[in-house]
Amino acid sequence: MNRQVKSTINEASKVLLLKLLRSAGLTKVQSKIYLGKHRHSLDTYLYRFFEPNFPPSFAYFFLNAIASSRPLSKDSKSKSKKYAFFDDLKNAEKNSFHKIIEKYKDFNIIQKLILPCLEYHCTIHIKLSNSKFIHDEENYVKRYVDEVLPGLREEVEELKNYQPDEPGTYNNLSEVMRLLDAQRLIESIEDFYPHLEILRKKYMPNFVAPNETFKLPVVNSDEKILFSKDFVKRNLNLNKYDDLILLNVSEDNMQGTINSGDIALIIKFHNKKFKDVVFNNGIYAINLNGRVCVRRLQFLKLKQRTLVHIISDNKKYRDDAIDFVELIPMIYGEVVWRSNNFKDIEFLKHETIEPNLFHEKAKDIEIPLFIDKNKKEIA
Repeated sequence: MNRQVKSTINEASKVLLLKLLRSAGLTKVQSKIYLGKHRHSLDTYLYRFFEPNFPPSFAYFFLNAIASSRPLSKDSKSKSKKYAFFDDLKNAEKNSFHKIIEKYKDFNIIQKLILPCLEYHCTIHIKLSNSKFIHDEENYVKRYVDEVLPGLREEVEELKNYQPDEPGTYNNLSEVMRLLDAQRLIESIEDFYPHLEILRKKYMPNFVAPNETFKLPVVNSDEKILFSKDFVKRNLNLNKYDDLILLNVSEDNMQGTINSGDIALIIKFHNKKFKDVVFNNGIYAINLNGRVCVRRLQFLKLKQRTLVHIISDNKKYRDDAIDFVELIPMIYGEVVWRSNNFKDIEFLKHETIEPNLFHEKAKDIEIPLFIDKNKKEIA
């Protein structure tokens, strides 16, 4: 890359950063509080950075600085600042942070900053995919912040408990300033998180965060079961959840494949035109005598018609055959997944046979020789 091209790239990046700071009402010094580990490298990215797009980490913290300066909506009806923030957030188009981003689309802000920032954001999500707080939003966000700012929360606690030798000394004031800056940085990331989720859903719609869930209804029941969007996306390659429903299987017709007590996940066909559905041999949910049941369907295409065999995998039940045209109003949906109830596991066989030394009959148990002081055990 020649010097002129480098200079052009650097100038474009510098202009974008400076314009963003100006629109946010921030000076370079003011922004450093929110730049985390990049607080001492802003000038480097302004004047000596020659790559087309910014690194994910810097893009993340720089946009955090821009978002941190946004004022709460003056038109918010909420008396609480906390809820005023979320009231304002619901109208992303009217939100000053998102307006700033929209304002500089022609400066290639999406490629230079937004996508790298979201890459960093999604990496944190992936690192937390095994967190025990995956479905506890408040604690999940807290763990998210701790992953972005490792050790900072503990440092804040230590600073709070700091006791200087002489109150009012320079060191004391320095520690107070460090404490305030650290708290503001933590709070800024917490407030930045909802902004990032809006941007993620807009610019990275195919990424499903591990903590995203939805409630699935159960056939003929008011019950709803929490499901992971990430699971549905990764394992079933489904992006739409509106046509999904669960069925508690209560019969043994499909014993061995889907047992009584299992839960079957079904894609309903009620919103689809059957001419748009390609029917392949497989397991389906069908209406039989007013009940939704699970059966294996086998489609046999003849010259004049299509014959469908309704099969029970449990061979104590006979199979039926029906014309496809007659079957159409009976088809409820396709079974795409099932959860096993594990009732066939014999837990008793895992019990230990070690004696209980505290039981009344423990006196009948032979004590090992090495405990008896009067006898010696030979190795």
